[in-house]
Amino acid sequence: MLSEKIRFAHSAEEQLGEDLSVGEEVPFSDGHYATATHPSPEVSIGDVQDALIRPVEVLKRTFSIHSVVSTSSRFADRMMKATLNSEVHLNVIGRGTCGTVFEVPGQEIAFKKGRDKDALWNDVNFTSMACNAVIETRSSLENLFRNISIPRIPVVQAWVRAEDLGQWWKENKARFPKGDDEEGYIFQVQRILPLAKSSRIAIIQLYFPKDIRDVAMKDPINQACLIRPYLGKRRGEWELDNTPNTLENFPLYLDQLEEIGLDLDQYAVEMGVGLAIIHWKAHLDSMDVEFVIGSRTTRPEFSLLAPENSKPFSVPPGNFKRRQTHLWILDFDKCKRLDINKWEDTRRQMVTAVTCNDPYFPDPAATGLLEKRIWKCFEGAYVKTAIFLLKIQLMRKHQNVVHEFLEDWKKRAAEKLQYADGSFIEFGY
Repeated sequence: MLSEKIRFAHSAEEQLGEDLSVGEEVPFSDGHYATATHPSPEVSIGDVQDALIRPVEVLKRTFSIHSVVSTSSRFADRMMKATLNSEVHLNVIGRGTCGTVFEVPGQEIAFKKGRDKDALWNDVNFTSMACNAVIETRSSLENLFRNISIPRIPVVQAWVRAEDLGQWWKENKARFPKGDDEEGYIFQVQRILPLAKSSRIAIIQLYFPKDIRDVAMKDPINQACLIRPYLGKRRGEWELDNTPNTLENFPLYLDQLEEIGLDLDQYAVEMGVGLAIIHWKAHLDSMDVEFVIGSRTTRPEFSLLAPENSKPFSVPPGNFKRRQTHLWILDFDKCKRLDINKWEDTRRQMVTAVTCNDPYFPDPAATGLLEKRIWKCFEGAYVKTAIFLLKIQLMRKHQNVVHEFLEDWKKRAAEKLQYADGSFIEFGY
């Protein structure tokens, strides 16, 4: 039996193929870019056999917030060896209502393309606002919350001006896949690195129907694996009967996260901190944003500092092969600004945003012991972060609104129990 699993493991590795191929350092001519202001790893746990023999243990270590582990990831190898390649072609790694996301193979670069100019521009600006809010407060919040990682937000790196769009597409259209090369507005953003191959295999083995596992192993789209952690919902009959057939934005519900053995209290705390930053530092309502688990960036977010006792230029500037998974927040195209001076409207706006999204956040109306515990962790972290942020922005007088918002959220969550068909949801505000 063991030998059969090992043989299948090698087969699975071959079917999943290379993580990512080598791309170029600078993917496109930047002659038509309006550059953005900037502050500017895939985790592999064990080998493929380990992923198949003990998939739950693999995922538990993969999603551990504290672990930084060595990896033999081919993606990491290729990141270390990436060279210029002017002929690189893009691959689709995500689709949404706002646009399509393309990877630059072998690079931590992605392009988001869309036809809706206003929505895409919202995504550019609000992603940048949220990213800056995280960067500006991260050190202080890491001192406030010991032993947690502040959620990351991808850095917007550049965009193509409307007046340069025609020329840009003339130069670069051939690099887009056939069928996805329709011209549109576009911006460049930091790519969230996918989970390692061993983790992807483990998910397929645990949660995919047996009759599609082989196909899933061969499907290249499954190399772009990010996880949506749903702390606010367990799988019901519908979810059990409609298992996703792709690893792209793969949902893991509360019962699955519990089965894997994740530190759900820790994830709830980090999610609470992230939402509070969006609300009370970036001042955005968080409508339809996504929380995903992806690999940590291979590039430093702050200036590098060598050990004091190291000889000049004797140590590497970074190690792409040491990485960890991270909670990321993305997709800000549907967000709106918050105006605390119009609080009655703003509180409704905020409640609508958090209750109309996918069930990332713990459910304040849930009655299970685990659900109550993680809501308490989430709520405590949210309040602590929000009050701290209001204080440093000299907005201490508004601290009471934090509690008012949470009380409104609890009331709306209780109402949802009475309208299981979702008829209470209103997206306009």
